[in-house]
Amino acid sequence: MSAANGAPRLLLSGESLLGVSRASRDRTLEVAARYHEPESLAVTLSKALGAGADAVLLSPTAQVRGALAELKQALPVIALLPNVPEYVRDSSDVGLVGAALKRVKRAGPGTLMRLGLTGMSHAAGVLKGDFAAMVPILLELEVASMGRVNLKGVVLAAPITDLALAGRHRQFFAHVTRFVQRRFGGFAGFETHNLGHLLRALREWDVHPDFVIGPVNPRGLLMKPSPAEVVAEIKLSRVPVLAKELRAGGSVTLAEGAAFARASGVHGLVPDFVDLEDLGPELRALREAAGA
Repeated sequence: MSAANGAPRLLLSGESLLGVSRASRDRTLEVAARYHEPESLAVTLSKALGAGADAVLLSPTAQVRGALAELKQALPVIALLPNVPEYVRDSSDVGLVGAALKRVKRAGPGTLMRLGLTGMSHAAGVLKGDFAAMVPILLELEVASMGRVNLKGVVLAAPITDLALAGRHRQFFAHVTRFVQRRFGGFAGFETHNLGHLLRALREWDVHPDFVIGPVNPRGLLMKPSPAEVVAEIKLSRVPVLAKELRAGGSVTLAEGAAFARASGVHGLVPDFVDLEDLGPELRALREAAGA
């Protein structure tokens, strides 16, 4: 799978493993307990690929690194970066430089060389405090901290995407898209909680990442500026949209959420662990319904 072959149709998201979920607290804790051990997570990730997922969408955590190390064959991973809760915690504890050094220590021997090359090519912007120049360095560190991985792409996490969107930073989106495609040779995507706003901005700016991930569901949860405007922008967009928050925090079934998203014109679906009761059959059903 590569960017040249088109955006993925079905990703399994592990965002809830970070404690980030709109599902009930009980459901989130249940999923966290179920996949606490790397061995159980590794089995489930492998099962997801066997059930038709194009890749898994994961952030770098000790749990994820352990699970990927358990597998004999590297699974296709799209990295959701940065791991926002961990990065905020590390930065609060040891500062931004300390957080960066912590990630360097986790990585392999080639990290410093790659980081140096990226740093040199972005040095002028970093010295000016240019946000678009600093994010590639963060992405280098976060990718390196994933450990052994068959990397198929990088998705910028919603807090960073939406901060840049709020500042109307066209150059940021253009630069990050080019950097990810050239540096990692895979998909360049953006996660957002402001899907309608982002799609409109990308269309106006003529910026074309490989895909965008955002909330699409029958309840309109997090569909901003409004559900009707989000659906209209999806149908106008030249950028493929992958729908998340399909179950609207658990208020609808996965089948209902997926049907609504497909009717809204999305390219693909991104169910999370918290959305799936019986992972294998439900992923296969989503794959069959997508017709791909």
